[in-house]
This record gives sequence, structure tokens and C-alpha cells, in this order.
Amino acid sequence: MISIRYLIQDLLKKILIVFLIYTICRILFFYFNKSSFQDLEFLEFLKLLFYGLRFDAFSISATNSLFIILAVLPFNFQKKTSYRKTLFFVFITINSFAILLNFIDFVYFPYIQKRTTYDVTHLIFGGQTDFIKLLPYFLLDNWLLIIIYFILIFGLIKSFKWIEKNKQFKLQNFNIKSSLLNTFQFLLVSGFTVLGIRGGLQKIPIVLLDAALYTSQKYIPIVINTPFSLIKSAELNQIKYLDFYKKNELNQYSTQIIPADTSKFKNLNVCIIILESFSKEFTASGNRKSYTPFLDSLISVSTYYNNAFSNGKSSINGIPSIISSMPTYMDDPYLNSTYANNTLNALPKLLKTKGYHTSFFHGATNGSMNFNSYAKSAGYDLYYGRTEYNNEEDYDGQWGIWDEPFLINMTKEISKIKEPFLTTVFTLSSHNPYKVPKKYFGKFPKGTLQIHESVGYADYSLKQFFNQAKKMPWFNNTLFVLSADHTAISEDAFYGNSIGQYSIPIIFYLPGQKPEIINKTVQQIDIMPTVLDILNYDKPYYAFGKSMTSKINSPVVYYNYPNFQIINDSMMYIISNYNLTEAYNYKTDSLMTKSLKNSYPKQEEFTLKYIKALLQNYNNDVLDNKTFFEK
Repeated sequence: MISIRYLIQDLLKKILIVFLIYTICRILFFYFNKSSFQDLEFLEFLKLLFYGLRFDAFSISATNSLFIILAVLPFNFQKKTSYRKTLFFVFITINSFAILLNFIDFVYFPYIQKRTTYDVTHLIFGGQTDFIKLLPYFLLDNWLLIIIYFILIFGLIKSFKWIEKNKQFKLQNFNIKSSLLNTFQFLLVSGFTVLGIRGGLQKIPIVLLDAALYTSQKYIPIVINTPFSLIKSAELNQIKYLDFYKKNELNQYSTQIIPADTSKFKNLNVCIIILESFSKEFTASGNRKSYTPFLDSLISVSTYYNNAFSNGKSSINGIPSIISSMPTYMDDPYLNSTYANNTLNALPKLLKTKGYHTSFFHGATNGSMNFNSYAKSAGYDLYYGRTEYNNEEDYDGQWGIWDEPFLINMTKEISKIKEPFLTTVFTLSSHNPYKVPKKYFGKFPKGTLQIHESVGYADYSLKQFFNQAKKMPWFNNTLFVLSADHTAISEDAFYGNSIGQYSIPIIFYLPGQKPEIINKTVQQIDIMPTVLDILNYDKPYYAFGKSMTSKINSPVVYYNYPNFQIINDSMMYIISNYNLTEAYNYKTDSLMTKSLKNSYPKQEEFTLKYIKALLQNYNNDVLDNKTFFEK
């Protein structure tokens, strides 16, 4: 029998090396995303490195549990070459993958403003993106990170082999004393492993919300790690019934039934244009350098909502928010959740009752993001994608058809449709890898980020669409609604924080209308009610948003796991586990450095009541499949 003492000593050395690499990953995560944490002081950063060890302990214990047990079994086969090779393979494979997950978030974080959670598996493995096609572009764009990654893995391998080279095997006689001692030490190692997975001796095992114990919400992505985020978010993909209020109390704070309009219905055509990754920052209204000259000119002749927010950070959340007034207030994207087949009062379904023809245009490969399936369930009569376009000469080689030819062709296809119609188009050329057609190389400003040039091309394509649309007989009788699906990566301190990363343009353009800039707080889920309000829709329906034409300023709510963020006028509140944890006046303190929690107790009390009522309606109606108006 081998003494377990020396096996434990070697194990501790190897595990400490992994802790060191996790800390290096945390430093690299901050370095590659420092534009999102510009106000982080050095002393605070050191504290985050220390507090992060608790979350590293979970990830290292959870992912290495098999290796830990195999490494301390006190039997003679520990000396066999085949067994030692097996331990080497298990250790390097598991930790290389866990470290890779951390590296992925070095470049993925700017897009989603959180550590990767379990819902990303739907995008990669559920056929929601052309992941395999995109992979070469990501690798090419991030060659430096690839080099750093392999350097770390090389260091991990060399460290393991060095420890193995100096490993001691002390044999001891098999007797009751030695057996009991080895058993006790084995159980001690197992116990500490379980303790690491639990995150400590507390009653409830560690969860993502526990990160809020150590820092403010905006620094949580630094203190945790990606394996922890993935594993813990995988445990929480079901919503539960809530009972904060009785049914007759709910309407005081939140109601989802929009009453019928009593005015005469207007048979206006409706064209909804969803712009891929068009952050407000890229427009003139973002008070930064504009890359959208056409959109800026359109804003000047439209009703423009200057304080608009997206309800999520991905296309798969943006589309149902805009078309169905259905946000995602749970861990999984609504369209990928177990409730995706619920009945919704989507805009196409509602307008079809008024005789509208409905169509959805998206130049991507059919099946991308499952938007063709969503279009059918939402009530669209026609889905028009890359397959229907049927001209591979205009294929960008990655996502689908270039925006310019696709949008110009769309105007011709719309002209074949009988009025009134509702049509929706989702652009794609401003999506990573941010390519532009060869004939336009050098035409658009490259800016400081790769996306800037492709946004310029997408804006130019939008201009060509309107130039063609103006020639069509249906143009003057069409309400155009433009909104970004979500925001993009940013180097700006404000547009990189949890307010700026949801700031988008929302535009309503009706030819001949009086232009107006409106500063009230609005969100994507308000688009459907606003369209129906403009049309004087004469039937009640179900929606989570409210018409933007209303004088009432409803709070904006978006969910970035594990927190809800609520914007009400100039205040932004962060809600964790139904408790208000932070409050900021983002208009006077745009970088949110001074917490105003407890400064306005009445507003805070209302905000908590509002979010509880809203989520009670959301959870209970989604679970009961009652997210539609029922007579």
C-alpha cells in the first residue's frame, strides 16, 4: 500500500497551478475588457482577485473531482506508467477545456455584458448560428489570445510533468493503523472537494447571486469565472409560479391586457426594419462619431425616441420583444425555452384579423436562429430568406445575402403583395465578422472597431432601400418602424456599461408626418402596442409593453442573469432575488459611480412592487400559456 500523504502533496501542487492559471485568466479578462470597467480602482481589483478564489474553488473542484479521487487512491497501481498517463490525460483535458471557456469570454463578453451562461449552448449546439463557419473568423481575429492560451496550456503540461518527475512513492505495510489513516485522509480530501463544490459551509450551495456579496453588479463578471457561470446557470432553466399579490391587486402595478381603441381603424401598411447591432452609439444621437449618415437624416424627419432600450443582448431575444411584445425574463431565451410553443398575441396574427398580408424577410441561410420557425408561429404568411432570394452571386460567404441587394429586392417583392400589408425585415451585414462587399472597400469609415465599417455599409444599404421604396405606390401609405435588435461591442465608458449597452435607436417614420424627438423612456416591447395604437386597433390584446404615445412613462425592464435592471425616468435600479441592491441616476452619473440606494424610498418601494407584479404576471401566464387575450 502507498502512503496517501505524498499523493495528497503532489495533488495540492497541481491544483495550486490551476488556481494560478484561473487568476491569470481573471487578469486577462479584465485587460481585454477594460473599456467596460474604466472606473475600477487598483485596490478594488486586487480584492476581486482574492474574492474570485472562492468561485475558482468551485469550478476547479467540480471539473477536477474525478482526477482528485483518482490521484489519491492509495494503491500500488499509482506507480504504473499506464495509470500515470491516464491521470495526465484526464487532468490536462479537463483543465484545458475549462481554461478555454474563460478565454472565450475575453472576446464574447463585450457582446453580452455577462459571463457566458448555459443559454449559449442553444446558439452553438442547437443550430441557432453558423458556428462552424464563424469559427475561422474568430480564430483569425483573436490570434494573440490563441497564442496566450497555448502558452498557458504548455505551462500547465510542463508543471504537471515536473511534479510527476519529482513524485515520491512511499510504501507502507498493510495493517489496521495504516488503513485507517489512509481512509481518513482520503475522506478528508473528498470532503474538501465537496466543500469546494458547495462553495463553503453555508446552508445553501454557492450560486451566481453570491457574487453580489463581494462587489457591485457591474464587477460581477470579473469576480466569477466562465465554468462557474455555465454550470450554475444550467441548474436554473425553469420558472416558477409567484404569488406576491392576489389577482385583484396585480392591476394596481402591472397589467398586460391592452383595451380596444374606439377610433376608426387606419389601413396603413406597416414595415418593421430590425437593424443588426445598430447601437445608438453609432448614430449622431449617441453624441459620438456617427457611422450612420442616412439613419441620421431619417431621424430628422421622423418621430424619434431618444431614450430607447433593448430588452436583451441577443437577436433571439430582440425579435420576439419587437414583434410579439414578449421579453425574456428568464434564463433561457424565450424562443428556446420549454414555453416557445405558447400562444402569443404577435403583431402578424393581430393584423391578419384586419385583412393584412404578412411577410418576414431575412437574408440569412434559412433556419438561421430558427427565425423561419418563429415567423410561422407568429403568424407571418410568407418567409423570405436566402433560399427564396435564389441568387448566390450576392452571398457574403458567411451569413447570407448582402444587405444592399437583398433590401432592394425586398421592395420589389413587397410590391407583389396586396395591401394592406405588414412586412418585417431583419438585416445581417453588420454582424460579425463585419465584412463589406469588395466593391465598397475603402468607401465607409473604418473607425476604431471592426463593426464600424460594416455599420456604414448597412446604413448605405438602408438608404438604397428607401430610395427604391419611394418609387413604389405603397410608400406614402406605409408606417416604417426601425429598431436595433440589440447593441454591439463598444470601447466607450458609457456605451460599454449596463445602461449604454442597451441604448438603441427606435424610429417611427410616416411620409409627410411632422418630425419630433421624444425623450421619454421606451423599450422594444413597446413597439407592437405603439404600432397598434397608431392604427387605432379596435380589439383588446395581450402585451408586456405599452404604447409610446401614452403620456404615462412605464419602467423599462431587462434581464441580464442573474439581475433585473429597471430604468424609470432618470433612475436605474438593479434587482437581485427580488431585492433592490443598487440605484443610480444615470443621467447625472452616466458611469454609475455613486449609488443612491435608500435616497428615494417611495420610488424604490414602487419599483419593487412593480417588478414583483410584472414577474408574477410573466411567470404565471407563461406557465399557464395565457400570454394572449382571451374573451
